[in-house]
Amino acid sequence: MEILILQGPNINLIGVESSKVGERVTLDKINKGLRVHSHGVDSAIQLQFLQTHKAEKAISFIQRNRKKAQGIIFAPAAWGLYEYSILDTLKLSELPCVQILLDENYGSLDESDSIYTTVCKETITAHPFKAFIDAFDILLKHLS
Repeated sequence: MEILILQGPNINLIGVESSKVGERVTLDKINKGLRVHSHGVDSAIQLQFLQTHKAEKAISFIQRNRKKAQGIIFAPAAWGLYEYSILDTLKLSELPCVQILLDENYGSLDESDSIYTTVCKETITAHPFKAFIDAFDILLKHLS
């Protein structure tokens, strides 16, 4: 089973925000924690990560993997307000998607503000470490 992890603009700088609240959260730590968790659940699950600031890269990532992936975990960040081309791509891919909106310490959008809420199976709003793990577990429930 293959799951796509799509992380939007500035999520690579999550460490800057985490240092403001006295934490040591980095994108690398989030991704490593998700890999460890997924292998603990099922070692056959493959995660494919992309963090980008460019909508065209995100669209290509979804399109290129739509037939071999079973689902998407998507942290849109600022794209949640305006990136309709990614919304169209998610709809066309027909892949189940779980959206991550990070908690208020990390500049989260409100669920009602995100344009992706209606196409995603669920939306998670939580601390980054918890959000990605919870999104993974929820996506697996939708896939089984």
